[in-house]
Amino acid sequence: MHPVIGTAGGLRRVDGVDPFDGARITAVHPDAGGLWVLVGKRDLYRLNGDSPELVGSLEEAAGTCVGGHDGLVWIGGDPAALWQLRGARLERVVSFDGAPTHEGWHTPWGGPPAVFSTASDGTDLYVSVHVGGILRSADGTSWTPTIDLHDDVHQVAVGPDGTVWAATGMRGLAESNDRGATWRYHTRGLHATYLLAVAVVDDGVLVGASSGHAGRDGVVYRFDGSQFARVSGLPDRFGGAVGPRQLAGAGDYAVVALPDGDVFTSGDGGRNWTPVMNDVRAVSEVVLPRS
Repeated sequence: MHPVIGTAGGLRRVDGVDPFDGARITAVHPDAGGLWVLVGKRDLYRLNGDSPELVGSLEEAAGTCVGGHDGLVWIGGDPAALWQLRGARLERVVSFDGAPTHEGWHTPWGGPPAVFSTASDGTDLYVSVHVGGILRSADGTSWTPTIDLHDDVHQVAVGPDGTVWAATGMRGLAESNDRGATWRYHTRGLHATYLLAVAVVDDGVLVGASSGHAGRDGVVYRFDGSQFARVSGLPDRFGGAVGPRQLAGAGDYAVVALPDGDVFTSGDGGRNWTPVMNDVRAVSEVVLPRS
């Protein structure tokens, strides 16, 4: 399973082929048929093999992330908004603008909030807002808040068993087994509890932890259900923190893009890592395409 990395200068792949050479990649989302690629925060492409096809564009450059749910493609935005791909048209999800906690969404610096990530278990779509918690919806017509928005969620992920995981800046790793109605928080074994990234692998969860969003003490940990252990094979120091969507998992495979430009993969659920690329800069997202 070979990783694909979206960057400010195109897609980086192990085979070296880049159909978006020089383009600013905002987000990448894999599904069984290929990749969805958001370019320049506006243009959504479908990539099968090496031939990209433009399928829709936002009216403004506001896209932040791409996800899939209920047979549809969803785009999150900045300021916090959501769109669905309907045919060749990206339609704004108006109901999301009126989500129950919308009035409380904010950022610490006073700017507009943004959608940082989405995740789906096939039944529910989870949308993380920074800072605005996680909203849940089955079909995008109504929304249920699931976590205290002040927990400062940076990324949401869902495991194959439906467990919802959230990387939070205030309380470490959050876990819900009841669709976000209640949460448990895990910090045991972490050197710092500010989490920016989370990815689910078989028999575990991977997180990127640091002392803050600009912390120089970033570490990748593996959570086994009771405590965190630092993974093997990554550098002791990599000059920063692993950000949202810069860590991905699929089965036993995992990939991480480090802030110093090195990309590592794991074939044993994130326990051990080996380098596969270097000098990969300005990473927006890493994914493991489905075979």
